[in-house]
Amino acid sequence: MNRIDAILRDPVFPRIKAAVIGATGLAYYADKDAALAERINRRLSDKPTLGLAAYLAQLAGEGPTGPEYQALINELTVGETFFFRYAEQFEALCAVAIPECLRRNRESRLLRIWSAGCSIGPEAYTLEILLKRHFADQLRDWQVSIVGTDLNASFIETARRGVYGNWAVRGLDPAVLAECFDRQGDLWAVKPRFREWTSFSVFNLVDGPLPNYPRGLGALDVVLCRNVMIYFDEPTRTRLLDNLYEVLVPNGWLVVGHAETGQQVNSLFTPVPVPGATIYRKPRPGSAPAAAPPVFTPTIAVEPLPAAEPKPAKKRSTATPPVARLRATAAKPAPSPQPQQPTPSPASSAAAAPMATSDGDRAAALDACIALAERNRLDPVVHFRLGLLEEELGVGDPIAAFKRALYLDSDFALADYHLALAYWRRGKLAPAQRHFRNARATVAAHDATELVAEGGGLTVAELRSMIDLWFSGEEP
Repeated sequence: MNRIDAILRDPVFPRIKAAVIGATGLAYYADKDAALAERINRRLSDKPTLGLAAYLAQLAGEGPTGPEYQALINELTVGETFFFRYAEQFEALCAVAIPECLRRNRESRLLRIWSAGCSIGPEAYTLEILLKRHFADQLRDWQVSIVGTDLNASFIETARRGVYGNWAVRGLDPAVLAECFDRQGDLWAVKPRFREWTSFSVFNLVDGPLPNYPRGLGALDVVLCRNVMIYFDEPTRTRLLDNLYEVLVPNGWLVVGHAETGQQVNSLFTPVPVPGATIYRKPRPGSAPAAAPPVFTPTIAVEPLPAAEPKPAKKRSTATPPVARLRATAAKPAPSPQPQQPTPSPASSAAAAPMATSDGDRAAALDACIALAERNRLDPVVHFRLGLLEEELGVGDPIAAFKRALYLDSDFALADYHLALAYWRRGKLAPAQRHFRNARATVAAHDATELVAEGGGLTVAELRSMIDLWFSGEEP
């Protein structure tokens, strides 16, 4: 029996697992015993005589801030990130959220931003780069604070150094590299002028009190918490969203990951759709949810689409899935030919109603989406978007909608991925794993730089990375 098998069979292992998940909120490991055991084994590799009972006693004695607990947390968390990741969300901040903050705070001349779960720091530095490249004149003489926090202490050390390899700056325009970074051999260091407003500290989103004014985590204008909540169970996610609501000022802005929207986000915040992304705004107390800025015309998630030709169900393969070709993720792309969009019929145009901002409006938007799906029964995209809306609102049967999309197009990678997430959120782990595998198989043969259909700018490489997190340490 190898060491990992011995760890899995040890009766103390479930107690370590429960303690770690309870301290960190990383419910991601709830159904990944092999992955957790492999990471514990790494920590015990230089302690061959230390049994699990003694190791648990050491962790319990230290608590989550202790050196060994931190070392284990370092093994459990993921640090893959890069500058201007999901560029559409930064464009939304630049076009909508930051200008609104500047107008609202013109008297105080204060701007406070939090990068929650900042990993090794590119997200926080991206914010300072964006502010100084696009709003330097407006922010002259302002007090600007960008705080990056993460559970992983080693990530925070890397963030404070501000020096990165080619992977973290991939896709950046050469002009941005030259302006914002100093070349140090094979590495890239963020220039001092783009580090003046940014600070980093270790912070546990699960246990840390919020608001936390001594750490600068209160009365915030913008919070980015992207690809963090996917690792948490529903109670932890609910509690964190409540806390994020509390740390934001009225009319403050929240940015979450593509797979982290849901009923509670929409009940607490006003969704503000902008081209390529949706960001969320905290309404003022006692007022109706804030309307989207007039420069944009938000629409419901399902756009009018013509009915597709009938398509028989087919055996899953790695044949061409619905993906588009790459466009640059960090800078404005060169113009490229786009497929001509069908002109909506008058009947289907009625479905393009404004985004719901009240319970009644949400019900109407959902009814419109259902009606559109009825008219376009053979179009997988319509059913996929209906599933997304039902999952966001916490109504209907999103699992059935995603299944219909996959019946019509078995190579629809994001339908498999969101179906897996829907199963996982409901505690159905076996079908969740199956559909994560299906999504991974669908994109296996595709170029890493291609865009995934219906992904809002998500690349094949990013989707693979998101899927692989669910199998880390368990499958080849």
